[in-house]
Amino acid sequence: MAAGVIAGAAAWRHGHGEPAPVVTAVVVMIAVRVIPLAWPRRARQAHVARRADHPELHAMVDEVAATLGVRRPSRVCFTPIAESGATRLGPRRTALWIGLPYAMGFDRAELRGVIAFELALLEACRAWSLAALVELWTAGAVRKQAVRPEVAAAVRALVRQADEASCRVGDRRTMATALLRGALLSHSLDWFARRHAAHLPGRGLFAVDLYQGWRWKVYEDDLPARLMSPYLQRYAADPAGYGFVIDRIGELGVAPQEPLRPADDPIVRALDPAVEDRFARWLLSPRTEGQTVHWYVTFAEIPFAAWDAVIEQGHDSVLRAVAHLSGRPDPALADLMEIVAAGRGAELEWEHREESCTHPSPGVCALFPVLHRALRLRGYRYVNALRHRELAGPDGDVVDVVGLARAIERGDRPPEILAPATTS
Repeated sequence: MAAGVIAGAAAWRHGHGEPAPVVTAVVVMIAVRVIPLAWPRRARQAHVARRADHPELHAMVDEVAATLGVRRPSRVCFTPIAESGATRLGPRRTALWIGLPYAMGFDRAELRGVIAFELALLEACRAWSLAALVELWTAGAVRKQAVRPEVAAAVRALVRQADEASCRVGDRRTMATALLRGALLSHSLDWFARRHAAHLPGRGLFAVDLYQGWRWKVYEDDLPARLMSPYLQRYAADPAGYGFVIDRIGELGVAPQEPLRPADDPIVRALDPAVEDRFARWLLSPRTEGQTVHWYVTFAEIPFAAWDAVIEQGHDSVLRAVAHLSGRPDPALADLMEIVAAGRGAELEWEHREESCTHPSPGVCALFPVLHRALRLRGYRYVNALRHRELAGPDGDVVDVVGLARAIERGDRPPEILAPATTS
């Protein structure tokens, strides 16, 4: 396969008709010489997974390398992000890195497949020309439309080869599930960091238990499963933008079973709190830049006002969208409920619609911050610092705000607690 890709690369034609070997040489030169200067990569934070500390993980890596007949990596590391990869450290030294969310979120069979994929791709890219093409593609440096499809085709061929290699250490359904779970783990970490942590530095706060909180949302609150339907909907609406993983699953010839629940047997449950703290600081460092953090706290210690600030931003944004759609200058909850009950929730244009979301529909998504704020103003309090959809009333009743929004979307009459806010 690698030789076939090299032959295909040598046959490229540039948009102006120059000889293909010249163009290929120029493209490769850009990849290996210019990219590190023009597109500098941020140094990735890492924690070396020593064999003495993680013997099961190293045994798994050794076994996969032996099965594939490739060289065992010289170093295995954990990184903060929900990705994996393998890189060269020298002529005969390589490093395999596994994102901590992957290590905590994949079951062992899926992790074996991920390791196999990365080692197979690294082996294929021992040819410097192929390594340069992959570097060119992942750096986002391909600008000419005459070249981009050919580079994409070459990279996809390498990825397919690595996917097939991963099937040598597990069945195809497991590999397909690993692909989808990996995408959802990535989306879930992004969602959690944005929704629960990214805004805190602006208030002088920093949540040191970011990964513990994310882990709770994954295992106790089914976060990836709740992101799955919106993720697939985005793929259906924009296959070119969201289809890379789904296309790879399709090429394996199987579809993962739904719903996708948390892995039962991850190889790592957690790292040392000091390492997770360091990872959290690195992950959120773009948000803390220029901010003064006064208090390093856990999620349980964060005041309700910090969560309310996010809800209020959504509330105001939704009502601006309602005003634009309805033509009413001072809309209220009743106007929003009327729009959503009429099935027009998707017509509301507001900022959150551009982000990953756990809500089952645009109407529920729009209702959530407005209903939530109305209940908070009536004395309802958070039940759990990491489950904001549940609010407890002064009399002890608990409201599922998402469930309430779904009922209103169906046309159900809103409860009496919302009556004062239902007139515009």
